[in-house]
Amino acid sequence: MTPDELANQYSNSELWNKTAALSRLAGNEALLARIVDMFVEQIGQKQETLQSAIRANDGEAIRFQSHSIKGIAGDVGADALRTKAAEMEQLANLGVLEDMPDHMSQLNVLVSSTILLMQQ
Repeated sequence: MTPDELANQYSNSELWNKTAALSRLAGNEALLARIVDMFVEQIGQKQETLQSAIRANDGEAIRFQSHSIKGIAGDVGADALRTKAAEMEQLANLGVLEDMPDHMSQLNVLVSSTILLMQQ
């Protein structure tokens, strides 16, 4: 599956559920904007750290970094990304690491698609 095909599997609201994120913040657009900025600033480093853990085949580090990405994705309403990170966390928890490079590629596509949507 190409990156475009993967990204096209999700609706805009699955990539970024802005309505739900705003609801959790009592409609505070300024606060959401700050949280989105923090997400954009942090996600690249988290991706790099997760990628390193996958290269090292370090299940505990994969679990921890996936959990971290799941958390910041949830904070900002990036539902598809949160779901993918949760899947990776669960697989790492079970010691199922062989397909992690593929999962990482999918996660990267979701990050890129989500950020593009946020910046529109």
